[in-house]
Amino acid sequence: MRYAREIEVVAEPGAAFAYLADFENSAEWDPGIVEARRLSEGPTAVGSRFELIALFRGKRQRFEYVVTEYDEGRKIALHGRGEKARSDDVITVGGTAGRTRIAYEADLRLRGLYRLAEPFLRSTFVRMGDDALEGLATALGRRAEA
Repeated sequence: MRYAREIEVVAEPGAAFAYLADFENSAEWDPGIVEARRLSEGPTAVGSRFELIALFRGKRQRFEYVVTEYDEGRKIALHGRGEKARSDDVITVGGTAGRTRIAYEADLRLRGLYRLAEPFLRSTFVRMGDDALEGLATALGRRAEA
């Protein structure tokens, strides 16, 4: 299941990218993530790891994400793997002073027999993605005001 959307927010591009690149912050802006923590030391780079606990249909699902591509200030790609699904996410940031454009792409694949349910979960997945981007716009707006 592929998801791709763009949003524009009132925020400095560099600050927005730094916030997004620390994937531990995803619990602040994505209502589907109930916990997030960094598993590796140091600044975010290729190989950095994060643990996210997603809430899906009332059940907690653990994912471990690893940064697979990192272009400071511009792009981060992550591969997430959980017991029932895997996800490849690419976040691209651009813009000018005070305005940031964020493109978010995700490719979620259920694993094993759960794959049979993918066609029935498409609208749920899109709604979750839209809710996450709405939360991100709100969080970045609050940070820009501070």
